[in-house]
Formats: sequence, C-alpha cells, structure tokens
Amino acid sequence: MKTALQWVRGAMDWTALPDMTDARLRPAAVALPDGRAMVIGGFGHRPLASVEVLAADGSGWSALAPMGTARSDPTAAVLPCGKVLVAGGYGTGGATLKTAELWDPATGAWSDLHPMAHARFIAGCCVLPSGRAAVVGGYGSDFQNLSDGEVFDPEAGTWQPLPPMAHGRIGHAVVAVAGGLVVVAGAYQTPDNAIPDTSAPDELYDEASGRWFALPHPMVEPRRGCRAISLS
Repeated sequence: MKTALQWVRGAMDWTALPDMTDARLRPAAVALPDGRAMVIGGFGHRPLASVEVLAADGSGWSALAPMGTARSDPTAAVLPCGKVLVAGGYGTGGATLKTAELWDPATGAWSDLHPMAHARFIAGCCVLPSGRAAVVGGYGSDFQNLSDGEVFDPEAGTWQPLPPMAHGRIGHAVVAVAGGLVVVAGAYQTPDNAIPDTSAPDELYDEASGRWFALPHPMVEPRRGCRAISLS
C-alpha cells in the first residue's frame, strides 16, 4: 500500500497523509532528528531498495538515495550522531541478509558496513543508552526463530554478540529504556508460529550487567508484528 496515517499526541483519531510514491509492505521506518519520517525498503513485487522521507510538516514525500541492497523486513535505527543504520532483511532471490548499511544525512548517501554474524529478518532494533544499536531475534536463514542478538558499535564500526534471550522471537517489539531495552511479544509454541506462547515472558536486557531478565507482568493480548516507541 502507498497510504500513510499520522497520530498527533492528544488527538482522538488518526489523520490521512499524502500517499507514498511506492507501494510497500513490511518496510522499516524511523523518525529523523529534523522531524522527518524515513521509510526504508520493504516489499513491492520484489524486495525494494528505495527510500522515501515525509516532510516534517506532513506535506508530502520525497525520494532519498536508494540502499545498495534491496531489503524486505529490514530493521533500522537512528544513531546518536544522526546517521541511520539498516540491517538484515529478506533480499532478492529469497536470500536472508546479514549485510548492513549506514545513511549519512550530511551526504545523503548509503555506505556498506561490516555484516552481522548471522543473517536475520523481521528482527527488532533500538539504540541502547551507550549509543550502540542492538538487533535482536528475527528469522534466520533456516526460517527458525532466533533468540540471539548483536550490537553495532558506531565508534568501532563493528558488531559484537549479545547473550541470547530466553525465547526465540519474530515480529516482536523492541524499545530502549533507561539502562537497556525491553523486548515484548513474538514468541510462539509451534515451529510454524501458529500459536502464540503466552507463557513466554517479555524480557528486559540490562546493558550494564549484560543479562536478560523476565518481566513479571505479560501484556493483555499476545501480539506479532507489533511495534513500540518511547513516549516522552
């Protein structure tokens, strides 16, 4: 679909925005520091490399430089320096990707990064309090749910492993919190991911100790393909 909606704090309803140029399914999206919204990749009739940005006033979309690699179901985050990290996804020819790219707002160009250790798509991503970007879970190349994660260090330009979560997750939500991150939903009882595992607790990663902790209270509804943001 090309359609887009906007919710403004305090509003009762969503309002329609101008349509995007390209119809896309399962892209990544991030909010840029200058107030624009960036939509990255996704699936049209094939995985897309195209990138669009919504003006800060919501007046319309414009094209940015395409990524070097077409990606459906990638994950992305805005780093503290303002650059945008995109990683993983499902590529042309059915390849699960471990490659990563970085978009520089100063030049408008993408550059290749060192790849992740493991290919993954439908993963979760957020920026930790340290400024590193964590990519966790997702589907692996064998279409099995992953419990492991990796962190990208912008200073070194390298990836390091994270300890695994207690449960493999796909289509989960990841959000940064003081001291680490919270991951919710996306755990399933069956290999075909048909039955949500309501017994699998949501988890908190503490960056200082490098440990995962189970959260004591589950969400009311099991979810897949959800997203989470921090309201401030």
